[in-house]
Amino acid sequence: MSSFSQRHKILAAALATVFIGSGHANEKYANAKHVNAKHANTKHANTKAEVEVDESEPVPTFSQAYKEYTSSIKSGKYSANELERVAKLTYQLGRAKFGPRHQNTFMLQQNLANAYLEAGEYKLSATNYESVIDYYEETQGDESQAYYFALLDIINVIYSANKAKKLSAQALGISQFSGQRAIVKLFKVTDELIVKMPENSLMFRGHTVKTAVINKWAERDNRLLNMAKKYNLDANKNAGKYSSIYIESLAYVGKVYFGMKKYKDARCVFEQVLTSLQAQNSDAHPLGMIAHAHLVSLYARKKETKNAIFHTQAIAKIKPWDPKQLALYQVPPTFPPANITHANEASVTLTCDISLQGQPINIRVTDSTDSEFNAFAIKNIKQWYFVPKFVNGAFAVATDLDVMIDFLRE
Repeated sequence: MSSFSQRHKILAAALATVFIGSGHANEKYANAKHVNAKHANTKHANTKAEVEVDESEPVPTFSQAYKEYTSSIKSGKYSANELERVAKLTYQLGRAKFGPRHQNTFMLQQNLANAYLEAGEYKLSATNYESVIDYYEETQGDESQAYYFALLDIINVIYSANKAKKLSAQALGISQFSGQRAIVKLFKVTDELIVKMPENSLMFRGHTVKTAVINKWAERDNRLLNMAKKYNLDANKNAGKYSSIYIESLAYVGKVYFGMKKYKDARCVFEQVLTSLQAQNSDAHPLGMIAHAHLVSLYARKKETKNAIFHTQAIAKIKPWDPKQLALYQVPPTFPPANITHANEASVTLTCDISLQGQPINIRVTDSTDSEFNAFAIKNIKQWYFVPKFVNGAFAVATDLDVMIDFLRE
């Protein structure tokens, strides 16, 4: 899930014709997936997203500001700070134009939350998302489409904040969504929406499965596995086994199995993904790289070196060589025994070459906080796999790749 998701870009483009020109919301859009309805708690929402406009320059009209906003989104050529600026301005002008409790105002507040997320302002983003989801819950209920998509945003901001700054839901001020609460709620809302709108089951299950997998939530939850399988069945029913969405859904089933450590099942599914792509002559498809990468790990784990190498080289033929790549497969380092050292942590920097097969060779220590760990770091990295270098139609040894191995006893 990207920090500024595709569905919000689509929303912005769709609303451009609504807001620019007539100044009135299109009533048909009220039934779309991002609709805002009537009114939430006035005091709550008003205190959540107060934004000030810089009065040192002439203030444009709402239509002008929103046009600038949507143009930036559609072009993809914007800085995070600039997007935040125009989203603030658009929200403020829209709030004045439509009123603080109008559904359009909450659409604009959602855009503002997105912009804060894009700028790395996670607390401000969470605050505005909370206002939006509270509004939807009160006006449309927590089984509505609008609530569902707002919940996806909440999950995304929690994940993004934790990944970037180790901020929890509680630190963001949205502790009601901490732990597994948000994902459990997402499963529940998804099931309820599918009962109401079975014709949209593919979309709802797809969004839920992708969100749960990408955010690494509920990895070992059988509910996620069951939903992933149903997503795959929906894709087969709606688009057929040779469709891209079917292959994508299959890859997500594999990812769920992998996260649950059901490695045999994961291996079978990822091999099936590759077979399906080969049938379409789509070996270079991004899903193929995902399948190959997982299979490297799965075969390396079983010490099936030949098969692991096959998949490292398959990736190399698809993906340009990256000297700053992460390992396709690595194992946790082993600590020296107590008779050698009692240290609880150390860092060892290694420089190595990558063989034609994607394995580290010519390994040497270039820096270390504790020399007692050096031999253990070398032993550890020998088990890793990388994407080998493939240039001008041939594999080549890649030289001088730097890797740091951290030892930390928890």
